[in-house]
Amino acid sequence: MKLLLVFFLLISNVPEMDNVRKYYVEAATSKESAAYFYELFEGIDTGHENGTLVAYKAASVVLMAKYERNLFTKTKYFNRGTDMLDAAIKKHPDNYEARLIRLNIQDNVPWITGYTSEIKEDKAFLIKNYINQPEGLKTFTKKYVKQSSAFTDKEKKAFN
Repeated sequence: MKLLLVFFLLISNVPEMDNVRKYYVEAATSKESAAYFYELFEGIDTGHENGTLVAYKAASVVLMAKYERNLFTKTKYFNRGTDMLDAAIKKHPDNYEARLIRLNIQDNVPWITGYTSEIKEDKAFLIKNYINQPEGLKTFTKKYVKQSSAFTDKEKKAFN
């Protein structure tokens, strides 16, 4: 199944997003899963027209930083991934999933990184645009929001 997803990502502009989301969540749980997720997106160019795929590619780079022990390499991965993600959002400012990914990263990185400046903006965007998203993305969003400390209880009710 994983080989099939890699093949599909490389030849198609419309991968099975439910699988991509599943692998994204798994990548946060182990170094091996993060490395696999990173490899999935090696064939996606940062100039790809699908901003969601570029956002996941960026997230895969940031996730590699999580498991890196060398501070220099960790910083290099983190900065490269966040720069890529911010560029993807700048190019596609209405991309809901890219903003969800950025919020998830900002919500989970240590405050010392300084990567927290768009939390309020992205939360407001997600709340405002949630109703217009496809069901699979709504389900993914709900799971994240439910466990996130970035949202108040009142804000979480907007995702029901």
